[in-house]
Amino acid sequence: MAIKNSDSSYGSVAKIFHWGMFLLILTLVVVGFYMHGLPADTPEQATYKFGFYDLHKAFGILALILVALRLGWRLSNPVPKMPENMRKIELFSAHAMHVLLYVLMFAQPISGWLRSSYGGHAVEMFGLKIPALVGKDKAMEHFFHEAHEVLAFALITAFFLHVGAGLYHHFVRKDDVLRRMSPHGAPSE
Repeated sequence: MAIKNSDSSYGSVAKIFHWGMFLLILTLVVVGFYMHGLPADTPEQATYKFGFYDLHKAFGILALILVALRLGWRLSNPVPKMPENMRKIELFSAHAMHVLLYVLMFAQPISGWLRSSYGGHAVEMFGLKIPALVGKDKAMEHFFHEAHEVLAFALITAFFLHVGAGLYHHFVRKDDVLRRMSPHGAPSE
């Protein structure tokens, strides 16, 4: 498998970014919903719950770094061509969905970082202290708490639309759009 993208398929680096980010974001969403519902009534419960918050923040910052690297890789490589029989509205929709996914992948961790910063809560990434973006402000912490949750649901919705489009291409259109990003899909030229 080629490292770089070709006209017909994504290369190994793009595929690793794609599937690695999927697994990381899926884990962050699942852990985010899990930890949010945990009690913190006793010191033991609080330690358990906020241990998940610390891990969630660390992996959220990692996701932010990886999405920046992923975008850099995407901008420096040709994107495989879409099937010639796609209508303009389909091409526009595919492009818009990719833009939306990138916006959400940036906005989600940034909103979490801002929430922590406004709340006066430390953000560490595996022992490395990450500086606060802003000073403490309770109203803004509440705003970014809500924004982080709304963005999570937006990301989940965009994910399902993205998967649905890939399955539509594979099973209805019967083209190679899904296979070219599959780990063992269409070979690069």
